[in-house]
Amino acid sequence: MMHRRLLAALGVLSIIVTACGGTTPTQAPASAGSPGAETQAPSESATAGGGLAADQVMRVYVSDTDPETLTPYHAQDAVSIGILQNVHRGLLYFDKDLNTVPAAAKALPEVSADGKTLTFQIRDDAVYADGSPIMAADFARAAQQSLDPLLANPYNYILCPLAGAEQFTECGGTVDGSDAAALKTALDAVGVKAQGDKTVVMTLGTPATYFGTIAAMWPLYPIKQDWIDPSSGLLTDAAILGAGSGPFVIEKWDHGSQIVLKPNPNWYGDPKPTLTEIDVEIGGPLEQAYQAYANGDLDAVQVTNTALIHQIDADPSIKGEAHDTPALGESYYDFANCQDPSATADNPKCPKGGLPDGKPPTTNKNFRIALPQAIDKQEFINVTYGGLGTPATSSVMPGIPGHDDYNPYPFDIAAAQQHMATALTEMGIKDTDGDGTVTAADVGTMSFGYNCNAGHLPRVTYLAEHWRTALGFSETQFDIHCVDFPTLLKERPNGKYTISRDGWNADFPHAVNQLNDLFRCGGGNNNSQWCNPQFDQLMDQAAAEPDQAKAVQLYIQAQRLVVDDAAVIFLNWNTTRWMVKPYMQDVVITSSDSENPGDHFWETIKVGEH
Repeated sequence: MMHRRLLAALGVLSIIVTACGGTTPTQAPASAGSPGAETQAPSESATAGGGLAADQVMRVYVSDTDPETLTPYHAQDAVSIGILQNVHRGLLYFDKDLNTVPAAAKALPEVSADGKTLTFQIRDDAVYADGSPIMAADFARAAQQSLDPLLANPYNYILCPLAGAEQFTECGGTVDGSDAAALKTALDAVGVKAQGDKTVVMTLGTPATYFGTIAAMWPLYPIKQDWIDPSSGLLTDAAILGAGSGPFVIEKWDHGSQIVLKPNPNWYGDPKPTLTEIDVEIGGPLEQAYQAYANGDLDAVQVTNTALIHQIDADPSIKGEAHDTPALGESYYDFANCQDPSATADNPKCPKGGLPDGKPPTTNKNFRIALPQAIDKQEFINVTYGGLGTPATSSVMPGIPGHDDYNPYPFDIAAAQQHMATALTEMGIKDTDGDGTVTAADVGTMSFGYNCNAGHLPRVTYLAEHWRTALGFSETQFDIHCVDFPTLLKERPNGKYTISRDGWNADFPHAVNQLNDLFRCGGGNNNSQWCNPQFDQLMDQAAAEPDQAKAVQLYIQAQRLVVDDAAVIFLNWNTTRWMVKPYMQDVVITSSDSENPGDHFWETIKVGEH
């Protein structure tokens, strides 16, 4: 998942799903319950019956597999985060337009003249689900847990600008957790401190003009000491059930089957939930979930399957329940660049391949260039996404300052073939199949991984087939196989695959989220293991640049290094299709929703008579 916007006017689409199934602008919670703000109550749009259903239970599908984790600072995937953001809230939050607004904090932070100190005051009425007060020390604890190298949290790197964070290996330091005393000293020095019970002071060691937005993200959700299991460093089962600081709590988690949410009886924000229960269904493929929706057993579902998209488009009786929302998300595929500076002889993080040095062919730039050049991205979207989306050429998404339509390798099969021929020569590939010529078929088997039951198989097979016909790979050269999503998250960054499916949804709307988080040398979400020190330097310069226009140009320069080197294959800037029953009221859909429509603001939703 990725970052929210620092600017208000980004053209983010927000809609309310009304009783008649249409879409109209809405004033969704403008401040996530911050005091003194004019938070407009959601409209009481009614169904034909005129009111609300007696049964205020919402039923949604989240995934074919469990969330990877429900420990906030350990989460990285949309399935987990979609649940967590309803159970927990931080100092700040994001409104429907993805502006950063107060949540547990009374107001946006007071920022020092040098931009390195951010001071937050916690609301007097901010409490946890058990009624105990949310304390400043709970945010300091969250920062320490997030940066603890022993936990290997995927998003630890976003806190590297904090003073003291530079000591940890994930931020370029030497503290790796092997020395308990050194680890404790380093954690105690992290620049998130409590001054009394209700004042949180964040001190930066590295300039980061965007850092106030980080306070809205899940690695800094408040954490009580007794929630933490000392043996694992993660939340205990008891803390996952019934604890939290958001509008809902988890009543039960039947692993692989269902998560049940109930309203937090001590939720301090506005609005208070009207829903009395949310049943989050887990398990089974998307096709099965859509059939449950069609049968009336689910109230909303995200549809990513191409066949289902076409089926819906052809059915006038249900097409009106579809809501296509341009998303702050992107689909792309990683190449094994094998450039991770943290790799070791024991853990090379590089799959074996057919090159003389034992590495895969994706370590060659011309080889990487040939693959995207051989794909007609618009046709790829039409065939495998049902036409939903826009061909992607870079990492920063449309609507975010720093978006760039730079495209040095457009669809051109002849050029792709020339790049492949150059690559084969550079790699020293020999004729291995005895046909008397050196072709792409001679580079050996390549592992091609993706997650099962999420509609990706047609896309994977489309790419493999078009690379075969355009560039000369054999029919069996791609070792295509799927695993469940949690397994893919673990295997992808550790050299399991030559090529692997990936995607990124904006955590916050800023170029640093789509660039630094994905392509910095050794970064926690740098699954392609691409590394260029010049890129890192440009990102550091941009983060310290107070003139945002100049910063944007630096982000564009950095992005072009990624694109020129074909570090990954960018394919699709996403459009999300949500199916929502017409009786569901005040569903605030944003371009950064996770796995279900309106899941940033489930507290606004009501079930109308039907």
